[in-house]
Amino acid sequence: MPIDFNHLTEEEQRDFEFLRERKLSQLAALLIEERGLSFNDAFRELYNSDTYTKLSDPRTGLYIQSARYIYSYLENELNTGKSN
Repeated sequence: MPIDFNHLTEEEQRDFEFLRERKLSQLAALLIEERGLSFNDAFRELYNSDTYTKLSDPRTGLYIQSARYIYSYLENELNTGKSN
């Protein structure tokens, strides 16, 4: 899914990308730690999730939430097959 940066300034784009990448790393670490996934499997689960799609859209504001908060959505999605 391409990121829609039309409404962001260049500085906001950089901030968003930095924060999103940081959250992705933290979420992958949580998947590895709490679910015992390998590095590759953790990122595969993450990148194939609706949570990732929402995290990649700056309009949702999800990227400014804590990794634990976002992980609760991801965990629910992985457990139920449904996103919030």
